[in-house]
Amino acid sequence: MSRTRLERVRASMDTARLALQQIQDDLAAGEVILQALQQLLTAVPKVQVGVDTSSGVFAVVDQPVRTYIASHAAGLAVEASTVYTLWLLTGIVGLVLGYLSRNNGVRAMWTAWGAATVWMVWTATPATSRPVAAGLAVLACTFLSAFAMRGLTLRRPVGRPARPAKVAVRPEIHVHVPAQAAPADQHPHNSCAFRD
Repeated sequence: MSRTRLERVRASMDTARLALQQIQDDLAAGEVILQALQQLLTAVPKVQVGVDTSSGVFAVVDQPVRTYIASHAAGLAVEASTVYTLWLLTGIVGLVLGYLSRNNGVRAMWTAWGAATVWMVWTATPATSRPVAAGLAVLACTFLSAFAMRGLTLRRPVGRPARPAKVAVRPEIHVHVPAQAAPADQHPHNSCAFRD
């Protein structure tokens, strides 16, 4: 017993309706995840950005970073304190994962974070003390890079034998046999001084 065309169309419509319902459910789950992420990002502790809350040598690096973030995060959808907290979190994750995992991607993230930190210190520090503040930021990043870049070396390993190349040996002899030349009477250029 074969199904009629109308029954097949109805079955296709039911399948499409179920697929649409699945897509709507997936979108609702995505919205829930985005709402949870938004709550997580807005629930970070309020950090006083642009206010001098640090002291000592740490303040030479920290205060310009806070000032830079406060002045450049004005038009963002998140607050400057959230940006500063994410900035610190990125640095901590780069340092810890660089130390533990020895992953080059994480090490590149740490290097970019350090370079951006030095840039922020350079641009947000008054002109008279810029070189000293940037120098201290470079020294701090260099010191911490000893941990984040642990095990990274540019030297080739010495003492280990090189891997021998794998050579495939096939004892075969190839002889090239030229094709038979055409008879002279069939050659189109019989009278030509320069023959092929």
